[in-house]
Amino acid sequence: MNIKSLSVMLTALVVAVGWVPSALTQDMEKVSRSPVDVRMCNFREGKSMQDLDKFTAKFREYANKNNAEYSAWTLTPQYETDIGYDVIWMGAWPSAESFGTSMERWNTEGGQIAALFQEAVECGGHMMYASAPINAAKGTPEDGVWMAWQCTLNDGVSIADAYAAHLDAGQVMKGMGSLGLSWFFQPMIGAGSTDYDYTHVIAFYRYSDLGATMEMFLNNKGQVEQQKILSKVSSCRAPNLFDALSVRAYDER
Repeated sequence: MNIKSLSVMLTALVVAVGWVPSALTQDMEKVSRSPVDVRMCNFREGKSMQDLDKFTAKFREYANKNNAEYSAWTLTPQYETDIGYDVIWMGAWPSAESFGTSMERWNTEGGQIAALFQEAVECGGHMMYASAPINAAKGTPEDGVWMAWQCTLNDGVSIADAYAAHLDAGQVMKGMGSLGLSWFFQPMIGAGSTDYDYTHVIAFYRYSDLGATMEMFLNNKGQVEQQKILSKVSSCRAPNLFDALSVRAYDER
């Protein structure tokens, strides 16, 4: 399979009214947002990624046969502390309609294949995010490095204010030469009473690109310039870092 760009997880979608808290400014109302499905899982006793790969192969056959507009990745924690799970299954659709259609078909026709997933892993959390692009080009998925910060809004700051600030900060880092792709994930379905307001996501094609951005951030005033903007809207925990492995591109057939 020819795999080209991690950024497909945020291709065009307007999230239905009522799924996401309001308080949207004009900037955020103009942005197309996408549903991103996240399952946080542990391998069952005696199982490993090789067992999950058996499901992956069957799932790709099923998705290609049914022209499913669905992208998927597995995310394996690399830098973390007490994260509580072995692997994340992350999927995305390019439209609300494709989400509904593919889920309806999967629930009626995918049972035997889904059983392979359940044999390999047990998932303790299943959430959907509404995600908006910060620095993200359209494309199809690729293996890479994925970082995630959970962030809490400052008093009196809205989600839309925070998104606008991340757009500004993203342009600062891009202007310095960062090759990171970035998104703004807002908890949506299945989030429950989360202790954060949004997740800031940055992805890189390779570790060398990550290292170059870290050098800008740590030693070339990137952190100072970014925090001039972001500290006004939120505070974020230290990020977790994952290795991302592409399972399927949304336009693969």
